[in-house]
Amino acid sequence: MSQNVLVFSIALNGYQWLYGDCLASHEAYAKRHGYQHCTVSKPAITSLGVECCWLKLTLMLEALSTGYDLVLFVDADAYINNLTPCLAHAIRPDKYLYMAKSYSNRFNSGVILVKNSLIIQAWLTSVINSRHEPIKQENDVGWGENGHIIQYAEGCTFLSTLNRRWNNTYDPNLNDYIRHFNFGPLRQNTFLNLIHKVLSRLSKTYSRLFTFFNGASSDNKALKDLTRKVLINYSSFIRL
Repeated sequence: MSQNVLVFSIALNGYQWLYGDCLASHEAYAKRHGYQHCTVSKPAITSLGVECCWLKLTLMLEALSTGYDLVLFVDADAYINNLTPCLAHAIRPDKYLYMAKSYSNRFNSGVILVKNSLIIQAWLTSVINSRHEPIKQENDVGWGENGHIIQYAEGCTFLSTLNRRWNNTYDPNLNDYIRHFNFGPLRQNTFLNLIHKVLSRLSKTYSRLFTFFNGASSDNKALKDLTRKVLINYSSFIRL
């Protein structure tokens, strides 16, 4: 398989300081397998707050449109273990979207692997464009893009369900590849949970202050502006 592969993460609004060890593991994994790597940590604070998670989809789409064969997104709070195999082990014929299910038995968007095709580019565009549309209650996770991804994955024939070793969100005894310390069974540290709450409140406060001093703008415009700033600061999303 071509090594024309991008591995990227997004660490904004304090996550860049909170999960430095996890982010270092992403870079080490990419280096071991000869992949391009990028951790997006600028701008440090965004007016979108927690909704900046939608940035993973817009950046993924940009990377595919410039010609990467494979793009792997990994959440900042996920640790890639040293023995994690190359991505070729996960690829299946005629499958272009790869995700694992979490402890809720729904797809978790903390680890997303995509194989380039017009099919997956159209799918990502549809999910992004649906951002403000309502979703089924059983797919809703309360915020962010994950609920929309769950909904748009329904009946998706080009989706391959990854072994949960690629995104372990709940089993401390699993011999996993990627251990994801999202809000769930693997994140039981009281102090860490407190820090998350503090960062969330600070992010919301910043969003309100930004709106007060700069005036309200649509979330769609804010997401486009943030995507544009990242593309200016990080050349990794343009295949060399």
